[in-house]
Amino acid sequence: MITTSARRIAAVLAACLLAVLPATAGAASAATPAPAGRPADGGQGRTTFGVQPSSAKKADARPHFSYGATPGAVVKDHIAVFNYAKEPLTLRVYAGDAFTTADGGFDLFAAKHKSTDVGSWVKLGKNVLSVPGRSHVIVPFTLSVPAGATPGDHTGGIVASLSAVRTDKKGSKVAVDQRVGARIYLRVAGDLKARLAVEDLNTSYHGTANPFGTGSATITYTVRNTGNVRLAAHQVVRVRDLFGGGAKVSGVRDLTELLPGDAVKVTATATGVLPAMRDTTTVLVDPKPVRGDIKHRVLPRVTLVQDFWAVPWVLLAVVLLACAALTWRIVRRRRRRAPRADAQMRVGAAAVSKQAVGLAAMLLAAGAAVVGTPGEAEAAEAGGLGVLPGKGSATQPITLTASAACPAKTTNVIARVKGAGFPRDGQIVVGNAPLTTYPKAPGGGLTIPLTYTMRDYASTAGFTTLRGTYTFTVSCLKGAFDLTSLRDFTGSLRFTANDAYRDGTQVATVKAPAPAPGAQAPGSAEQPVPPTVSGGGTGAGPDEAAASGGGAASNAPTQGAAAAQPPAPAAAAQDSNTSLVAWSVAGFAVGLLALLAGIAHWVRGRRARAAAQSS
Repeated sequence: MITTSARRIAAVLAACLLAVLPATAGAASAATPAPAGRPADGGQGRTTFGVQPSSAKKADARPHFSYGATPGAVVKDHIAVFNYAKEPLTLRVYAGDAFTTADGGFDLFAAKHKSTDVGSWVKLGKNVLSVPGRSHVIVPFTLSVPAGATPGDHTGGIVASLSAVRTDKKGSKVAVDQRVGARIYLRVAGDLKARLAVEDLNTSYHGTANPFGTGSATITYTVRNTGNVRLAAHQVVRVRDLFGGGAKVSGVRDLTELLPGDAVKVTATATGVLPAMRDTTTVLVDPKPVRGDIKHRVLPRVTLVQDFWAVPWVLLAVVLLACAALTWRIVRRRRRRAPRADAQMRVGAAAVSKQAVGLAAMLLAAGAAVVGTPGEAEAAEAGGLGVLPGKGSATQPITLTASAACPAKTTNVIARVKGAGFPRDGQIVVGNAPLTTYPKAPGGGLTIPLTYTMRDYASTAGFTTLRGTYTFTVSCLKGAFDLTSLRDFTGSLRFTANDAYRDGTQVATVKAPAPAPGAQAPGSAEQPVPPTVSGGGTGAGPDEAAASGGGAASNAPTQGAAAAQPPAPAAAAQDSNTSLVAWSVAGFAVGLLALLAGIAHWVRGRRARAAAQSS
């Protein structure tokens, strides 16, 4: 008897401790069990209730409902509804779909929301319960998985709801609907795709009144789950200036759970941002399995890079004011000179005036040039890029071979592909990696095997049909955070029919190095560098690559296959930046106007002095 009483007391205490969130008037937070409170009799007394996974006879210790099933399966289970108050309660019980809140939390939709997923697949034995005081009721339910259910995670919950009317401080009657719920995690068998994407990156710089100080910046971006399994994520945000210096970033935290199809907007603050005209923001997101889920294979990192303006307006204003003050002082001194001064003094004053006007004009032109000159003034020299093998299919691994070596100052390389279906700026197929990662071809160029196939890259970008010509560009970069391209190598392939392609460039053939017997090709499993995705794309996961028939990175190009091309006669066209061109033209125009104004002012002064001497 004592043992039975002790067990009952322990069960009640455990249920109270597991109640992580009180029921509120908003959407139901799925805790297990989660007691809800309700003021009664004008705030006198309190009623609590909760829910808990259960067997047919008693509640069990499961934290939530978790199932794995195939399409068309039927799962039967039970849920216990507890009344912790002394008075009986009448509760409404229903199932609903889940969603990710704005701060990255888990929640269930309200009853008025029409469920389209797990919430619509659950049928409860009862929807209205009368629960005696200090007791509980066990309700059976059936989860029927539709035959056409898509593979991956489907998330929802079962909610207990209590409607009441209370009086607020102003004496008004307010309807309160309190809800608590138990989560349901259902994984439907099939092709699982674990993907995250980073979208809508925006950085706003906030200046400082100190002309030599640093400012701050506000960074916003969206992390979206584009796969079909729930994922956690580790996030890193970096802000670098033109000289390689970094700022301190706060407000970034890891995501514990992001449901398929949901997105979370992240806001971060960077302090100590040096206004070096064009600074860079880099967002790195590493997908991870949710705690308690199965361990996924290594998932590709998602990267998004964006340049933003950080103009030192106060410093530029100080420089311009100093130039204006120097010009005014020199002109004023020249006008004060006696009209009968000797010719040597007049000549010296005129020379000083000329120098002052010229100096002021040059300073103004320099300041305008600093404002107007684009950050990447160097034009990248172009070279040829071979695509091996010269003929193949969308599920066949590809190797890129540059026709020449990168310039001496190159430390990193990056590769993109452009064409129908891919983002306008291209999708990254080789992440920003050290130059030494890839071996050299016999002609001195790089040999870069792509980690995934064209079918994988198309699936990552959100389309399935490959058509027309796709152009690859390998850029030789100054550094990991300096995206200045010292030289670009371009090559292409053209899809004809039935997912088959051939080399799309009409150039001479360069032989690719043949792999040694039994040796692994560069970029194989010994160096698991996942592809980096920019512009909101994501690298295809290993599971997806296997499902689509793509070869691994260790598949070397076929010996004797040819299609590498020598340097192209024209440089690869760089995407123009209209705003930078406008700034440049405007800056040099200001400098030219300042020079012309100074010359005109000097000529008028000479004429006025000559007229005064003659009179």
